Amino acid sequence: MGGMGKTTLAQLVYNDENVKSHFDKRIWVCVSDPFEEIKIAQAIIEEIDKDNSSKSSNVLQTLTQCIDKLIEGKKFLLVLDDVWSPNSYQWEELIKPLRNGGIGSRILVTTRKEEVVTLMKATTQLIHLKELGEAFCLSLFYYSADMDESSVSTEFKNIGSEIVKRCNGLPLAAKTLGSLMRNKKKIHEWQAVLKSKTWELKEIQQDVFRPLLLSYHDLSPATKRCLLYCVTFPKDYVYNRNCLIELWMSQDYLNVKESKEKIVVGQNYFDDLAMRSFFQDIEDVQFEYGNIKCKIHDIVHDFLRYLTENECLILDFELDASKRRDVSKDKVHHLTLVHATEGDSLQTFLPNYKKLRTLIAIQSSEYSIGPIFELIVQLKCLRTLDLRGWRGKGCLKEIPETIGGLIHLRSARLDQFVVPIIGGDEGNKLEHLKDLNQLQGTLAIHILGNPNMAENAAAIMVNKAHLLELRLEFYSIDEGKHGEIMNGLEPHPDLESLYI
Repeated sequence: MGGMGKTTLAQLVYNDENVKSHFDKRIWVCVSDPFEEIKIAQAIIEEIDKDNSSKSSNVLQTLTQCIDKLIEGKKFLLVLDDVWSPNSYQWEELIKPLRNGGIGSRILVTTRKEEVVTLMKATTQLIHLKELGEAFCLSLFYYSADMDESSVSTEFKNIGSEIVKRCNGLPLAAKTLGSLMRNKKKIHEWQAVLKSKTWELKEIQQDVFRPLLLSYHDLSPATKRCLLYCVTFPKDYVYNRNCLIELWMSQDYLNVKESKEKIVVGQNYFDDLAMRSFFQDIEDVQFEYGNIKCKIHDIVHDFLRYLTENECLILDFELDASKRRDVSKDKVHHLTLVHATEGDSLQTFLPNYKKLRTLIAIQSSEYSIGPIFELIVQLKCLRTLDLRGWRGKGCLKEIPETIGGLIHLRSARLDQFVVPIIGGDEGNKLEHLKDLNQLQGTLAIHILGNPNMAENAAAIMVNKAHLLELRLEFYSIDEGKHGEIMNGLEPHPDLESLYI
């Protein structure tokens, strides 16, 4: 079952100090469904050598040859987490280069399916995780509730024991229910959880959904909306808290007017959801002071999909068309495109999603996005547009004036702002930013050569009071130009983070 603790146990092994010292390389890959050997191979290379250019290849042979060289003679531990449905050919192709590792290398797999174990011809070192015993479930429940189990009164302890029995030994359920009880200090509040009608619902897809539903119903309406929006992204997606808050702002979920107030409210909502165990694997973001990243457990993701029904749709164009979800286009408000290409009939189906409020592209094509953008501007309900996933040559070179027709658009996440080398009238200029004083969140500027600094350029950035982070990347700048350029990019004093 999901929520049994397979990934948690694998993480404990992976992060054990003795394990770290025993292997030359440790590699962790989230697999999920479907099993895509090219994506897994790319992830393996990324984990071993982040700067290796081969990781961007979509040719499996190129990737496996690279893996072969990177691990040759090295004793490695590879964790493949949450494996579902590989076929024998996919697995054989992936395992070939891994046989080149040093003696003592190990592959650790977590899966819900016995067929996967058989297919992989695993060793006899198979661990069937069983349900937690009641004592362990109680311990996890009280820990998550931030209570000292030894000092709990008899009355609370009796009700707590009955609640924990409903967990059926699932750690995720015990943790979720414990987090729910953290702010409930009165006996009638505990009794209400125990006697909730939610426990009797027949149509719930999985047992672990009932504790999650109890915790969900305990949220404020605004926090519920923010949580449900997270299912706009696929499983195993790494969420960035600041980006998530900006997305909530663009959907008008935060119920306050001022941008600074919205950020504080969004942080409070995020902290509440994290405290209730809806987020996991929370850690600081390198180079971004005060920002954090996190993930959502795949069972929680399934639960959110169950609640949103057809409101959020993720279309992965590397899947067969028969495997893509066919839903009523009128119901879809949030659409995420994964691995989309110019030839994927986007021009045919995109205009049909008239009520879209969110459009996001992830890991999409290098083909031109220009013709697609003309379709996007017809989606008049759009509030959030994120095309940063449209990579390489296909990224947006300029923003067409027709974007002005999207009168509800609140967040446009396109590409860094690139200032080309001097020459001709084409391309971005720094002074083009001068009047864009409502820019919020993060702005990244890539300056590829010595830019023309207009006489009135001194106020390019200083009036942008809503920017929290400014990222400046310079390439081939004459040393004598440094002072002139930096003076022209003086930020507003409220800026929180500057990266040069």
